[in-house]
Amino acid sequence: MAGEVVRITVPCNSLAPGVVRRRLAQLPDVGWPLGDAMLVATELVTNAVRYSMCKDEDVLLVCVHREGGHVRISVRDPGTSGGTARISDEDDWSGGLGLKIVEQLTVHWGSNRGADGYEVWAELAIVSPDPKRAPTPLEGCGCEATSSPTGR
Repeated sequence: MAGEVVRITVPCNSLAPGVVRRRLAQLPDVGWPLGDAMLVATELVTNAVRYSMCKDEDVLLVCVHREGGHVRISVRDPGTSGGTARISDEDDWSGGLGLKIVEQLTVHWGSNRGADGYEVWAELAIVSPDPKRAPTPLEGCGCEATSSPTGR
């Protein structure tokens, strides 16, 4: 299975993370990394809902692509906040851990701002990566692959 696996549009509200998580739970042929993919998607969607300044009538677009041994999850919001996804400097248990979790579970993550919104994406290995070959970013959802803020 290569290419787009699922495309989900959800209203930008507090229910969106759960809706996306339930849809991803049905993905075929992902294997044991499915839990990690669901957690990463939940964190990306939650951040879009919390920080994008979207309204309930706005929609989020969640795309999942599979290419070889990687799954790419991208979340596009309307992009009205002008903010940029970044890992919080705070060690606060009340929040700020979402992108730290994404960074730990993925091989690449980053963001793109375009005329049609703001996208944050992350790639997970779904098979053991070859330690001699560094993975390359995947294309997905019509978005440009860029390096992450942390250079991963």
